[in-house]
Amino acid sequence: MATISANSPALKALGRTLKGSIHLPRDFGYDKLRTPWLDVVDQHPALIVDAACAEDVVAAVDFARTERLSFGVMSTGHGIAAPCDGLLLRFTKMNGVSVDASRRVATVAPGAVSSDLLKETEKHQLVYPAGQVGNVGVTGHALGGGIGWLVRKVGAAANSIVGADVVLADGSLVRADAEKNPDLFWALRGGGGNFGAVVSLEIALTPMADVIGGEIYFPLERAPELLRFYREWSSTLSSDTSTVFRLLAVPPAITSPHEIRGKKVCMIGLCHTEPESRDAVLAPLDALGEPLRTDVKRRSFASLAGLDPASHSSGTPAYSQTEYLDALSDDAIDRLAGLAETMMPPLMQFEVQQLGGALASVSRDRGGAFEPPAAPYLLHLVTPAVKASMTEIASATSDAVTALGDVVTGKKIYNFLRGDEIHRVSDAFSAASFDRLHEIKRRYDPANFFHLNLNVTP
Repeated sequence: MATISANSPALKALGRTLKGSIHLPRDFGYDKLRTPWLDVVDQHPALIVDAACAEDVVAAVDFARTERLSFGVMSTGHGIAAPCDGLLLRFTKMNGVSVDASRRVATVAPGAVSSDLLKETEKHQLVYPAGQVGNVGVTGHALGGGIGWLVRKVGAAANSIVGADVVLADGSLVRADAEKNPDLFWALRGGGGNFGAVVSLEIALTPMADVIGGEIYFPLERAPELLRFYREWSSTLSSDTSTVFRLLAVPPAITSPHEIRGKKVCMIGLCHTEPESRDAVLAPLDALGEPLRTDVKRRSFASLAGLDPASHSSGTPAYSQTEYLDALSDDAIDRLAGLAETMMPPLMQFEVQQLGGALASVSRDRGGAFEPPAAPYLLHLVTPAVKASMTEIASATSDAVTALGDVVTGKKIYNFLRGDEIHRVSDAFSAASFDRLHEIKRRYDPANFFHLNLNVTP
């Protein structure tokens, strides 16, 4: 671990410059600020700068570069890929959100989370394509791609970025949009945090009032039948509807709904954006018989985006892996159902998310480094380390993916790569796009100052 003296003249000069705060080891608040949301890395930076403005970020970058310290950025702590032992930049003080309803654009600070933004957009009957968890940072979610409950209606969050203010490795603050630094703008929309520290993000919003959405739970033993139903039903849906199917072991905690608490279940989730056509979408679900639990109803999109309990508690060690599936064949369905029966626990959740719709068309139209997958489904295995160690969960996850066979495409989505999958970053892009990202990295960060991430090297 790098060290820096509290009496360092350079550190004192930095402290006089900042509007935010500096935290050294043993200072009050240091441990809280160094700890990611999910307990996936244990980092001990030499100092933490909790920035209050863009000028603080410039000062922090200049200090780290001059003092030859590694530099890490942890906006909200959800997507950390590698530990930082030098200067860690935090944004707990920079979490503001403003909405220009006439332009349908939100300006978002790097510490803001989805629930912060959706709370403001809801006032104007506007939405942005948030993920399935309300406390995930908007900036990280959008820069890395960003898919969620509106994926088939609106597309990826990366495609909704219309501008960004970025502090580069040389300490300069630049604008990136369609006219200014358009190559950097292209890279930011899906290429992640490789190219600078984003201090402000502008996101296009979509008019939308309420949605029909929620989750329906059934006993796990119905998995083969319900997965086949899901395959056929979801194939009939227009892009107005986004869906997921989960096989999961519900924790026995008091916070779990009593109807499913401690049970192994199947869940069908949906977000339908045209309430007047709800009956045609829901009628096949009604014909499935009495569920264990249902909360599908007309609701605000903000309430749907905050519905999923995953990642709601900080400090949880968790392991996840995401893969594209090229089909839900009968064989793949039987294998998924069998894995859920035999591998939960130690695994806790298999999620199949339907893709297509606007995810493909909007991504092609708006450009950016994010590339729409050809695969029709995304498989997400996520498990908190509750009933097994991380090593056991990692091994079981690998075994489960292998057991699915050729239906797994081998392509990746950048946002869901783990820190130990840096060697798989190229699998999130085409060869041409990955070459272009390398070139843009060379132009804006030739020394790879921003490398404690899912890195694209110069």
